[in-house]
Amino acid sequence: MHRTLGLINNPEDLLKGKDVVRFEYLHDQSYLYKPPLELTIICQNQSSGLHGFIMPHDQVPDEMVGETLEGIAAQLHAPVVNFTSPLPLSPIVIPKPWGEEIWYTAMEKRGVCTMANIPIPWILDTFPKTLSGQNYAPPILLKVLKPLADPVKGDLYFEAHAEKKEVYVVTEVDQDAWPDGKGKIRFGFDRVKRDHYESTKAFAAAYLKAVQDYWQVRSALDRGERIDNETEESLRREMESFTSLRDLEPGDVVQVPPLTPHSLQHGVTVVEFQTPHYERYILSFGQKVLTQDHWDTEDALSSISFATDTPLTGNLDDVIADFDEFSVKRLRLKPGESIDLPGQSYAIVMCISGELRIADTCVPESAAYFLPAESNKTIQSDTNSLLLLAVPN
Repeated sequence: MHRTLGLINNPEDLLKGKDVVRFEYLHDQSYLYKPPLELTIICQNQSSGLHGFIMPHDQVPDEMVGETLEGIAAQLHAPVVNFTSPLPLSPIVIPKPWGEEIWYTAMEKRGVCTMANIPIPWILDTFPKTLSGQNYAPPILLKVLKPLADPVKGDLYFEAHAEKKEVYVVTEVDQDAWPDGKGKIRFGFDRVKRDHYESTKAFAAAYLKAVQDYWQVRSALDRGERIDNETEESLRREMESFTSLRDLEPGDVVQVPPLTPHSLQHGVTVVEFQTPHYERYILSFGQKVLTQDHWDTEDALSSISFATDTPLTGNLDDVIADFDEFSVKRLRLKPGESIDLPGQSYAIVMCISGELRIADTCVPESAAYFLPAESNKTIQSDTNSLLLLAVPN
């Protein structure tokens, strides 16, 4: 029979034996702005690691029969998960005015991703040392940004972040949108335009006026008023002339430092890793903003960087991002090659092309996995493979 421990605060300290153990855990749902949720966890240490499942407490009967973990799980129609093996990340699609974001590790009110079909925060909060290493924290955010191919409609917000750090890896450029195979990102400010002004203050003031002139037209359009296309386009072009457009091709990397204004353009798909921050300044947008009724240009003016010719990336060799919070590597493996990940923390791996193996787990192309701190983290390839690997610093 299984042992019942009741409601406990530090489950990992009690899971030393080989018995099937049931316990309840009060999960903090502040990321959803909801009260705590009581979870029931039934698990067992086996030769291959910590196996079990997690369910809301109100879905589990007080009395259960069965002596094995698998038997109990079958009664509850709950698949057994090995929490010390690579865990598949299930993407969720978030519609955006400019296209869609595909989230892999988010845990917030707009959407909570899962790994092994269990909400990510349930697992990380219940088994923080086993999964995350030394402490529980929101994981590195992994997303795919997939803008529409339509000009203007598929252009992202021109925005800047005070804290968030992010890195893009270009995976696709829509040939219909960009016949020469070179897409674009709006990144920082234009040097030639900047040289027309005697100071940064004068340049910033002129930029703000151009933004405000376009905002008047944009607001009228959003209210349903009729504005001729020529007026809208002329004012938008004048506003955008202050900014810098840079070429992007598949394989290119963009590191976005805090307070650097940027806007991925239509038809350019990227994989994004970022710190779990959700703040931003929206400086401008070529269509209606659905999440707020204003732009933040004037508020941001004293903070954002007005630098020109900022490099898109400063990466060296395989390291495409090395922030204080996390680092990302892009690695190519030939058939038969492998890498071992050192350290006592988790990792997130995404297979861009080819196919990877981690212990008995196959990671196909476009799939992403969370590698728990206590899992086998030897990554092997039987094909020519390209992968992205993110680890906390």
